[in-house]
Amino acid sequence: MAATSSVVPGGNTEPYSQEQISELASRSKNKDFENRVIAWTKSAHLRCRSIRQQLERQWYLNLAFYAGKQNVTLVPVQNSNGSGSSVRLYIPPAPYYRARPVINRIRPIIRTEISRLTAQKPSATVVPSTNEDKDLAAAQAGEQIWDSVYRSQKIGSKFRQTILWTLCTGTGFMKTYWDPNKKSKQWQPNAILGPKTPPDGDFCYENVTPFHIFVPDLMQEDIEDQPYVIQIQTRSPEWIRLNYKMNVAPNTVEANDILNDSFLNLVGASDYKNDSVLCYEVWVKPGNVEFMPNGGMFTIVGDKLVQFVEGNPYIHQQYPFTRVPHIPTGRFYADSVITDLVTIQREYNRTRGQITENKNRMGHERLLAAKGSITASKITTEPGQVIEYNLGYPEPSALPMQNLPAYVLQELDRLLMDFEDISGQHQVSKGQVPSGVTAATAINFLQEQDESMLSTTYAGVEEAFEKIGYQTLCYVKQYWDLPRQVKVTGKDGTFNVISFSGSDLRDNTDLRVEAGSALPTSKAAKQAFIMDLMTQGFVPPEKGLELMDMGGVQRLYDEVRVDYAQATRENMRMASVTQEQISQYAQTFVAKDPLTGMPDPTQPLVDPNTGQPLVDQAGNPTEPPLIVPVNSYDAHQAHISVHNTYRKSQEFEQLPQEIKALFEQHVNQHMMALGQIPGQPAPQEGQNAVTSGGMESGQVPEEMLQAIAAGGQMDPSQQQQPGRGMSPEGGMPNG
Repeated sequence: MAATSSVVPGGNTEPYSQEQISELASRSKNKDFENRVIAWTKSAHLRCRSIRQQLERQWYLNLAFYAGKQNVTLVPVQNSNGSGSSVRLYIPPAPYYRARPVINRIRPIIRTEISRLTAQKPSATVVPSTNEDKDLAAAQAGEQIWDSVYRSQKIGSKFRQTILWTLCTGTGFMKTYWDPNKKSKQWQPNAILGPKTPPDGDFCYENVTPFHIFVPDLMQEDIEDQPYVIQIQTRSPEWIRLNYKMNVAPNTVEANDILNDSFLNLVGASDYKNDSVLCYEVWVKPGNVEFMPNGGMFTIVGDKLVQFVEGNPYIHQQYPFTRVPHIPTGRFYADSVITDLVTIQREYNRTRGQITENKNRMGHERLLAAKGSITASKITTEPGQVIEYNLGYPEPSALPMQNLPAYVLQELDRLLMDFEDISGQHQVSKGQVPSGVTAATAINFLQEQDESMLSTTYAGVEEAFEKIGYQTLCYVKQYWDLPRQVKVTGKDGTFNVISFSGSDLRDNTDLRVEAGSALPTSKAAKQAFIMDLMTQGFVPPEKGLELMDMGGVQRLYDEVRVDYAQATRENMRMASVTQEQISQYAQTFVAKDPLTGMPDPTQPLVDPNTGQPLVDQAGNPTEPPLIVPVNSYDAHQAHISVHNTYRKSQEFEQLPQEIKALFEQHVNQHMMALGQIPGQPAPQEGQNAVTSGGMESGQVPEEMLQAIAAGGQMDPSQQQQPGRGMSPEGGMPNG
């Protein structure tokens, strides 16, 4: 057992305090303690597995039916590890003439549910711990960190794997932990230490199958209410040697016993981890195990205790496992819709097989002949075959065939209706409108009714993301000692790279997921609704183009928003100006003494490019231009709107007074260019303020709206030409 370091999930080391090291060292000398931990773990594992054997049998059957292996049956067998009896999947033989078609109606049902549950990324916000400005800014930073980690770690892709297990077995799990030896995706090489900077750690997100998670209390739905959680893993001997510095012989029997070998053979994975070692990772809550009164985490590899951590190593004090349930059962393990569809699928396949067999019989007539009149082995299905029979016997005749009763064919329709009712996926969910239904409201109502059957699953997905996001922010606070670079996207669509450290987050780790944000939305209905709002004038056309989320419209949107994009870039430039830059810029306009070359503040300001005094058209001295100037070609009303929107944000409130004054001067110059008096309210967006290109702000050419309504494609002959208010390629002028 490691005495100089403690180990976090996955077998990666991280230094702990001297007191913890001393305690671990004293325990490592106690062989009785180690044997007691190992014996308790294996006993607890067998007990947890024995109480869910019936569930595992159903899981195997569900997975086989999803994979298209639907002619299987369950056969009881004795476990090789002495943990009692289990089952194996077996395909019984059948006569050669028996038709056994597999028309997999279950897979499209599961695929549809996966698409619904993963179509939307749940919207998350971080609740500030206090109403102080620092906590408000830290909460906003937490949201940006979560968005950045979600993209960089591909959490959405890994969550889809979890959803697949959730839908097939009823319960899926996702593991979220910190690996201190993993190279961070936010890491930048240290200029002092050079390129050989040691790894600094990173987040880890893994899908864990329900076969690998064991809990003792099946009546507790929340995993955090379980006394302990055991995760069984299979690792290669090389991985054990690299991470734990020990040699362990692989045990094929134990490694394959996690997933039944008959199931692996059935799905074509018979060589699954044949050279693996069984590892036990155990997490214990305080007050549940005698030898660990304060709770903790330990790992067993083979018959050796390789790590033992007193208490939970993470500040969130939760299990690093997130449970994602499907159909509620009132117990820890939820159920899958496949469980209810197995019987219907079997009957559907059987009925289709009967129809096929009858078709084959009708296509190959059977003969009725007296015994001894013909040689039956010579009868084939060859066209035009001559059948010879012995004289003295009646000639062979075709056996009359009976058509299948009508109720057999009608049974297929009834079975299809059962599939729809049990899965909650009727015609309207498949893009088909029921006969007699034409009203859009009625169609939307039917779609909502189909969605309502998944409401509990949607809630489980949102709760899962809430826990994963909360634990992620806790790891940021606990392990980001050095600043990390985070790629963020602003609300205005701008991209930026910001440095964060754990201390910047403070105590703002309370991530909340908006209820209902995981529900899928109809893109067609959304676009139609936005078009109506644009037509009625409730939404400015340029804002409607932004909300369309429609292929082919982005170019049109970029053309309309060219002035807004320019003003947004100016916001970024002005917000990044420092006091030193303002001082240096002001010095460039101060005149210099021709003899000494030193600045002479008593002289009028001069243009550094020409050396001439700064004067207006009347010859009077004037102020130098701003660092971010106002140009003659600017769409002043659009710039004022964008700048004022930014000045209402929390980010602007935290800028220095010098930068706020710079914004004020910049906006005042735009107002004076429009002939307005600074300090008075400007016309709101959409009030026909003329832009630089001759097109009024808030107006979109009629041909554009027609193109959007037609699907986003625009006739080239109708596109904006240079000189009509748009750039020829939708480009943006330099600001």
